[in-house]
Amino acid sequence: MFSFLAFLVTTPLTFILLPLIIAWFLKNRTTKRILYGIVIVLTLVFTNTPLLKMAEEQWYKEYDHPLPEGKTYTYGIVLGGYSFWDWERNRPEFSGIADRLTEGIRLYKCGRIEKLVLASDGSIIHSKDGKGLQGNPQGMMKYLNELGIPKEDIILETFANNTRENVTFTKELLGKEINTAPVLIITSAVHMKRSVSAFQAEGIYPDCYITDTWVNVKGQSVSFLPSVGTLLQWPELLHEWVGYVVYKFLYS
Repeated sequence: MFSFLAFLVTTPLTFILLPLIIAWFLKNRTTKRILYGIVIVLTLVFTNTPLLKMAEEQWYKEYDHPLPEGKTYTYGIVLGGYSFWDWERNRPEFSGIADRLTEGIRLYKCGRIEKLVLASDGSIIHSKDGKGLQGNPQGMMKYLNELGIPKEDIILETFANNTRENVTFTKELLGKEINTAPVLIITSAVHMKRSVSAFQAEGIYPDCYITDTWVNVKGQSVSFLPSVGTLLQWPELLHEWVGYVVYKFLYS
């Protein structure tokens, strides 16, 4: 039930269709017109790409900066959501946020992090009861080894189903050292604020490295024309807003 309510709250179509449905049943013409006007405004808002860009950039602005010059980290924690294991072809299949992992690998290769920690993901998750999602931790370990990362520098957390569990289970896995060693979180820009709040609730104060930011492409401007694609992007940000408020309420 909670998941269904969360889905409704984080879906722009809920806000667009609700006044439309209410207007359908009302007889008062003035009220109908007001509600139809609200529908039009909300549709224009949620299909406006520059507005979404501005909202997301403001949301992750405080984390959008280079790493401290010369600083190295004991653990680089890559938060999951970037892949699933393709059992048919025996390899990971990556999504559009794969640079969470690729940047983690690059930072390891550059010597900025000593241990690469994958904090659960569809490619490595291991449902304890065998009924949920099943990744392939051994296969992903082999994949990373083939990219030149030795087994002793890879730590896999394989049970978390959400960001809060990412923090709890990773802390259990790494032990007390996570509270004193330099730690870097690597995740998508809009996901960072909620992730940081979850880590801080456990007494962990990491540095942050964001991926999946908006890119200002030279020679290409962001269109103000309504975009269905933009409408489909809003749930990610709404999910982060709601999740952040919930985390603050429950764990602060």
